[in-house]
Amino acid sequence: MSGEVSRRSFLKLAAATGAAAAVPGCKPAARHLVPYVIPQEDVIPGMPTFYATACNECAAGCGVVARVREGRTIKLEGNPVDPIGAGALCARGQAALQDLYNPDRLVHPQQRSPHHQWETITWDGAMAALNEALTKARAAGADRVAVIGPDMGPAHEALIEQWLGAFNSKLRLNYEAIDYEADRAALRFCFGQEYIPVYSIDRARVLVSFGADFLETWRSPVELARQYAAFRHPRHDAGGSNFGLAYYVGPRMSLTASRTDHWFSCRPGYEAAVALAMLRVMVEHGLAQGGAGIDAGALRQFVAPYETAKVAQMAGVKAELIERMAQDFGRADGAIALAGTNDSAAHVAVWLLNAATGNIGKTVTLTAPTSATTSVGRRAEILRAMSSGSVDVALVVNTNPQFTLPASDHFADALAKVSTVVWAGGVPDETAELARLLLPIHHWLEDWGDAQPRQGVNLLRQPTMTPVVYSRALSQILFDSARAGGNPMPYADSQALVRANWSQLQKQQAASGDFEQFWDNSLRHGGVFNSTPAITASLQAGALQTPISLPEAPEAGALTMVTYPHIFWYDGRGADKPWLQEIPEPVNQVVWDSWVEIHPDTALKLDVVEGDLIQLTASGVTIEQPAHLTRGVDPAALGVPIGQGHTHYGRYANNRGANPWPMLPAGRSKVAVKATRSGMRRGLVSPLYSPNMMDRPLVETMKFTDFQAGIMPKPWEEPLPQPWETYPDIDYPVHKWGMTIDLNACTGCSACVAACYAENNVPVVGKEQVAKSRIMSWIRIERYIPQTDDAPPLYMMPMLCQQCDHAPCEPVCPVFASSHNDEGLNLQVYNRCVGTRYCENNCTYKVRRFNWFDPQFPSPLNLQLNPDVTVRGAGVMEKCTFCVQRIRAAEVTARVEDRSLRDGEIVPACAQACPARAITFGDTKHQDYAVMQRRKDNQMRNYRALEPLNTRPSITYLRQVYRPRGEV
Repeated sequence: MSGEVSRRSFLKLAAATGAAAAVPGCKPAARHLVPYVIPQEDVIPGMPTFYATACNECAAGCGVVARVREGRTIKLEGNPVDPIGAGALCARGQAALQDLYNPDRLVHPQQRSPHHQWETITWDGAMAALNEALTKARAAGADRVAVIGPDMGPAHEALIEQWLGAFNSKLRLNYEAIDYEADRAALRFCFGQEYIPVYSIDRARVLVSFGADFLETWRSPVELARQYAAFRHPRHDAGGSNFGLAYYVGPRMSLTASRTDHWFSCRPGYEAAVALAMLRVMVEHGLAQGGAGIDAGALRQFVAPYETAKVAQMAGVKAELIERMAQDFGRADGAIALAGTNDSAAHVAVWLLNAATGNIGKTVTLTAPTSATTSVGRRAEILRAMSSGSVDVALVVNTNPQFTLPASDHFADALAKVSTVVWAGGVPDETAELARLLLPIHHWLEDWGDAQPRQGVNLLRQPTMTPVVYSRALSQILFDSARAGGNPMPYADSQALVRANWSQLQKQQAASGDFEQFWDNSLRHGGVFNSTPAITASLQAGALQTPISLPEAPEAGALTMVTYPHIFWYDGRGADKPWLQEIPEPVNQVVWDSWVEIHPDTALKLDVVEGDLIQLTASGVTIEQPAHLTRGVDPAALGVPIGQGHTHYGRYANNRGANPWPMLPAGRSKVAVKATRSGMRRGLVSPLYSPNMMDRPLVETMKFTDFQAGIMPKPWEEPLPQPWETYPDIDYPVHKWGMTIDLNACTGCSACVAACYAENNVPVVGKEQVAKSRIMSWIRIERYIPQTDDAPPLYMMPMLCQQCDHAPCEPVCPVFASSHNDEGLNLQVYNRCVGTRYCENNCTYKVRRFNWFDPQFPSPLNLQLNPDVTVRGAGVMEKCTFCVQRIRAAEVTARVEDRSLRDGEIVPACAQACPARAITFGDTKHQDYAVMQRRKDNQMRNYRALEPLNTRPSITYLRQVYRPRGEV
């Protein structure tokens, strides 16, 4: 009877047929968060519905597809048709769910009482208070109302302008803590006006980054990681071997620096000098012949002061390395220079490098800006107006300037002079503490909106579910307040607002068909995507007539604090999400805390050891941070991540680490500091066992010269003899699932880790339990520090269950909870497990996790749980199974449709999220499938982790190709 299907089984299968065919929907999401007795027309209980929208976690603007089950958004994936994300999504994008379901999210409006306590009020009461304040402000005169917040997209920005106009004001502070103002100023200086640069790293052969961490937080990291993986893919072309050459110049080894060929440690603030010295070398060797209409004579005169030996001595970089970088950059058939510091001089130098070598229009194009930005000068002007008492109402939306502005801006003092401060957002933060009225507004997954990150890319947001709390759309608040003030807006709700804006977009693009068809197609695809029009820009003659001053030589022993956005916490907005607190920062591998990176030589002078608290003082502000000793920072620099140090931002963020933002001068990311030992200690917590591979074949590499010559890597040692097996070999009659992971493409960004947390209901355990090695992540990014120069800057590899054919965990389980199936999966039967932990002890790769406690998901965080995956209880082992729930769903669909599974139909969460496309999954019994084709195309690089132990993993890694640091 194995070939027959019972009536009951048929009905089960028939109900599941929609899963594989589901596409992003364009109708309103489910309206209730309760089980369905009579399901809605567009919802089949147990079957997911998909909605296309756009991520709002940073300004990059990646398209998103939300998976919804029974009215709950349970998973976010990249939108495959979006040209920016192209189907991938970073860890911060994955963790947006934890913002939506955050247990500390504001539930009802609140108002400050006369006793300075927060009191819950009704929406009618909140709107009455707001309307009264706005009416008084308008009666007092012009520009008495201000709106502070990030760019909210074309539709909402137009609404805010109309709303401010209704109250006779133009005070709009478009504020982002990470704002790229230095780059905008450099573009205006070099080309006469402001542009948005669009980068094409994959078209380059040589890349030089001056502090631009494009694999972490800079510009558009998902898009740039995909390009960088293509740039670094080693291959044999018709003209020989090709492998992009990458340099990084900066005071600390970031994740981006660790994935280049060489990190050049540079004193803080000298990146511009190094870039200009490179340009001088290129001019001297005839490698910069006045591209983009540049006058060659003027260029030669401009770079004359930046003599290589002088710059090298000041910057702490070897002169021969500057010469080498300049030669490689100038001779490359396509090169790109990037600047990520807050120093405008570095950005000017980078644009000169790109322009003088003719790479503008080739590896980087300039496009028209899509939105107005507020300069530092305009920000100071609005703050002065607030401080003088000229502003009566300030509406602060989805931003936290009290946390991110420097102390010198005196933002709290300015806000104190405003009669009515209204904060609108999700989780109340430090700025909310300064407000008089708190309004909960919809999360971007609950509301309509749009975005235009660059020309040609128009993203459309739609609500994916019913609001979780008693929030309102920001647009509705503005509509109601304008109507109460006698200035009704021509929109009924936020959907009407966005539809009106997109009606204009259709006319601008001369799109064919009626508007309803255009609207439905836009909803289905998540927006309208066209090619980005490039602008031909020439360097202004005046740009070469204004010399750039070199920094003065630093005093002996002077230290500079260099801050950088944490890859997960960003500017601080990610600190309230437990996934992002518990996923280790890839380079330092620290969780639930912040730190100060200090060179061992500097630590010796300060008499500091690992974990000592260091007091850092600048601009009249002092913070304390535990020391983390590393050679990945310049001796003159102290590296401090941004994002921790919250005092009012929910249970997951409060009282963790320190906040360096107030210490920084306006628009800067570094400042001279005084560092002293406090005499106290606070140990940093990391799940990393050892930074040393201890001569084990974990991360394997090969030199690029060997790749060019076709020399196969020498195995670490001969495999052990075939061991005696307790059980006979398993036959795989239909499928044998496996993975291929390219270590050369992997950037270590940990998007795969966040995706696994989301897909498989992996709980967080907190700092104290991580310190006891009880972290629960099913996949981790392992980081090892090379012991010689004949190695990449860092070793990194994703480590997950290897689904071994000779799995050591299986024969030791007394209850057969750890078992092997006929598709090559090493299964874990939770109902059988009695928690002996024999399997964990016997696991070669240490990828099994034991639940010491019942997982905690404070309401409404429990709504994020994936109903397709069991929530494990205390005393149970758990592990990766290649997202077996996705495998089974695809198999059921194929069986119902009476067909075979297709290649690429099953994609585990880790592979789907990967921006660099480093992970390929599939059936290894089919040699023409992508998972096997990738192995065939890279035969020289194939290996299996710890292969001498003969566990026969189902995961094949591709060796990382590198250029020895001694040869660079």
